[in-house]
Amino acid sequence: AWNWSDLTQDGFTNLLQNYGNFYAQHSAPGDYGDLFTLLHLTQNVPDGNSQIVVEMQCVGDDPTPIDDFITSMGKGVGKPGPQRMALPYRHLISHEGPYRQMPWIEATQTLNGSGANQRGKYKSAYMTKPFPQSQIDAIWKTLSAPTFVNSQALLQVDSYGGQVNAVPPGETAVAQRSSILKLQFQIYWTDPDQDDQNLNWIRSFYQSVYADTGGVPVANGAVTDGCFVNYCDTDLIDWPQLYYKEGYARLVDIKKAWDPLNIFNHAQSIGSV
Repeated sequence: AWNWSDLTQDGFTNLLQNYGNFYAQHSAPGDYGDLFTLLHLTQNVPDGNSQIVVEMQCVGDDPTPIDDFITSMGKGVGKPGPQRMALPYRHLISHEGPYRQMPWIEATQTLNGSGANQRGKYKSAYMTKPFPQSQIDAIWKTLSAPTFVNSQALLQVDSYGGQVNAVPPGETAVAQRSSILKLQFQIYWTDPDQDDQNLNWIRSFYQSVYADTGGVPVANGAVTDGCFVNYCDTDLIDWPQLYYKEGYARLVDIKKAWDPLNIFNHAQSIGSV
């Protein structure tokens, strides 16, 4: 982890450039394929304890991929320190009687590691190249001096590529097969009265990062390659192209064959035309 209080804008820029450059150089199938990382770009909230955290997982007994990654991340940033974690990790559940009967989904959410059930909004982007300076500047501006503060507002950057990119784009419904990073814009809250301010924050953040391409990470772009379907986002207008690219027409044919009456439908379900 790096403490927000120790980061300058130049250090923040180096951090994002280091992360993107590492995977631009090591996203081919089989190259550092045992390594997976998550970069948590959280807001610099006023309590002074905010951190930018990287989580790393490596399969096998050889820690060399982690060592190489940490060395690359520290260039021009400074040595990372330990992550501070709030305790207790699990929240308490109180109830009357010997047991509590709940629907499966509610029980699953109640017992998760992040606490009580919450409201949330997600946005996404695939990246085929490291962050350009305009995007880094937009991310810094939003996270370093927030006009609206929420400790659970963040941009999570997943490492990508590897064996994912070994599959041809037309082989499955997931057409993004040349990416090096996958981004998750996230925000969580509990009070319905705060819906508008939280939604406005994440929408504004997203649009500022992709201001050069009309507010969205265009598919087949110079830097981006659309969005990830599992982070449903009904704000997207051209979602068939952003999610599925050239594969959408084939999905429409499947829809017409197997669900001609459109029984299975939602705001972003496959159309019949």
